[in-house]
Amino acid sequence: MKDNEQKLQNLRSDFRALHASSHPIALKSFNQIQKSIASYSGNTYYEEILKVGYNPDFQILEAILAVKRPYGYNGNLCTDGSYAFVRFYLDYGQGWEDQGYSAVNEHDIPTGTDCQKHPEKPLNYSVSLKITPKSHGCKTHVLPKVRAILEWNIIPPAHTPNYSSTWGNTFDDHIQIKPIKEIVLQTPNLSKLIELALQHPMLKLADVAKLIPGGELALEQSKAELHPAALDLHALADLYKDNRTITAARYGLPHVLSTLNSYSQVTINQDLSQWDKLKIDFSAILAELEKTNANVSYEQMEGIGLDYNLEQFVATFRIKKPAGYSGDLCSKGSLEYVAFWADWGNNCKWEYVGTTTVNVHDINDIPKEGLSYAAVLPYDFNKIRKNCSNPEVVKIRAVLSWAVAPSVHDADKLEYWGNRMDTYIQIKPGVGTGTLKPIFNILGGIPVDKISNTDGLTIPGAKFALNKIAVHDHSPFGGVVVIQGPSFPGHQYRIKVTNMNTLASYYISNDFIIVGWLMAPPYVQYTNVQADPFTFYYNYQAFDKNTDNILARWSPGTNDLLKIELDIAGVPGVFTKYIQMDNIAPDITLHIDDLGDCTHYKVGDDIKGTFSVNDAHLLSYSLASSFGGAINGSSNTSNIFSFSTVGTASPCGKISLTAIEKTIYNSQSTDNNSYKEQIICLKK
Repeated sequence: MKDNEQKLQNLRSDFRALHASSHPIALKSFNQIQKSIASYSGNTYYEEILKVGYNPDFQILEAILAVKRPYGYNGNLCTDGSYAFVRFYLDYGQGWEDQGYSAVNEHDIPTGTDCQKHPEKPLNYSVSLKITPKSHGCKTHVLPKVRAILEWNIIPPAHTPNYSSTWGNTFDDHIQIKPIKEIVLQTPNLSKLIELALQHPMLKLADVAKLIPGGELALEQSKAELHPAALDLHALADLYKDNRTITAARYGLPHVLSTLNSYSQVTINQDLSQWDKLKIDFSAILAELEKTNANVSYEQMEGIGLDYNLEQFVATFRIKKPAGYSGDLCSKGSLEYVAFWADWGNNCKWEYVGTTTVNVHDINDIPKEGLSYAAVLPYDFNKIRKNCSNPEVVKIRAVLSWAVAPSVHDADKLEYWGNRMDTYIQIKPGVGTGTLKPIFNILGGIPVDKISNTDGLTIPGAKFALNKIAVHDHSPFGGVVVIQGPSFPGHQYRIKVTNMNTLASYYISNDFIIVGWLMAPPYVQYTNVQADPFTFYYNYQAFDKNTDNILARWSPGTNDLLKIELDIAGVPGVFTKYIQMDNIAPDITLHIDDLGDCTHYKVGDDIKGTFSVNDAHLLSYSLASSFGGAINGSSNTSNIFSFSTVGTASPCGKISLTAIEKTIYNSQSTDNNSYKEQIICLKK
């Protein structure tokens, strides 16, 4: 190892112990480490954000991250390794707004070689974050700036968009938010239809429409608004007639290909007549297309990787021009296709994985840098998953093509507009579907190996499986509990729940909805999964119907320790896990000695009273006075308090009590709290 590399590795090894301390001596050492890393140009030596994109349909931000080294990540795949955290911000024109953070687990992975003897580094990961963006109707474009900040083993601080990373970098770009559909406002009859449907939820919407005068017409008009028809050739020619940079070969490509692929002489003659009426030379179009291959003047793929948490392929591409995409946001627009390939066997043989699409449009006020989009393709990696002792690194390829789907037979073939990229990814280790056995790997949003089988609470270091956001040590679970694991289509499973306090048992048998994947809009499909009413077995679902690998979603509604057992019909063995439930919010009381009169005290008095906090899994509490002063703690208490009002400039204020519990609620959130406050108005 070279001298500078060795120094950086030494700094990397010391980093974790120092950054956790706020002691002045540690801070001084930490500042010195930051200066040393910068002087060795080491901020992006180990990992770096390459691109940021956004998928308007799924409302997911994606940051493509390159992991560059075989070492420096705190251990191999059989250890906890380390984490690369990415915090995202959006700026709609009024300043940066914090969107939250996500993370990816990193490990020391030796650098192998591919079939062409090229080193398999960097490994490209994608860190994703689901957001709820601001939006408008289709006539008002929402094109915010996005910022992604990368840091290693430290969560970038909230609301700090100018944070300077020690290990990592900051990446900015522009994205486009999908417009909202203003259907109800534009169609009054639809409002009546929806109102009646809400009053009678057992009726289908189509049946309700028959009961409302004009209801069926309103429903059909609304469907058309949701899915506007594509502009025909005459409309496209009229749209671009004053834009000489957008040729007929570009806007007419789908129509040209339809003609070329036709076997009917009648159809061909009709198509050629359309071009003739538009006074456009069809032979000139063919000549232009003959010279057009892998053109990136309109769109270009810029980054590809693997979303390690959600397990889906990701590609970011840039839209460069304000027009040439078959219509504005109020129209159907056009599709950008991305086909993914993988060399699973490292034998220089590409195998087709699948194709996904992203809807794009003409946007006349596009930023000069263009707009960055993200194409995502969920994939069932269970069939190729390996043990942690054998890292599975795979070379992948993505092919971008506008308006025409890429080849599914030839990974080298490029169409008229678009390009391709290759990179290396690493598949998450574990038990794959090659081994048929009872198993689930996520319980209540947490990996099962991060839940203690003794008390059913999370163990230190536990994080949500799908975004790597940390949860509190020794957390219980409440609300809806979701079970996720490998699927074995063609087989059946059932899940038994035993209350360890009462020893009462039952099989989970409620219906639940799963989400699947479609290649084209609306991109998602929903399936209602039902258990056999007599045996309580569910059918394993195919991956395209169940991309989240959900096996159960139910509400235990208890505060006891539960034993969860999964078995597969006709397969020996049972998979067992324990989970501690807590569905009781913190019990708090707050009493102020004011004789029931909020003006009982005058300026300068001490406000007195009592408070109590009680919860089985309390994280912390805070009793605070807006006049000044606070009492904080982390254990159950019943106590008195006294807050001074000397020197206050405000005549009115409040005493507030907040208690936060550790419980993981609905398999996706923490820090639920109970809150009480009492208003105080002081006399002079």
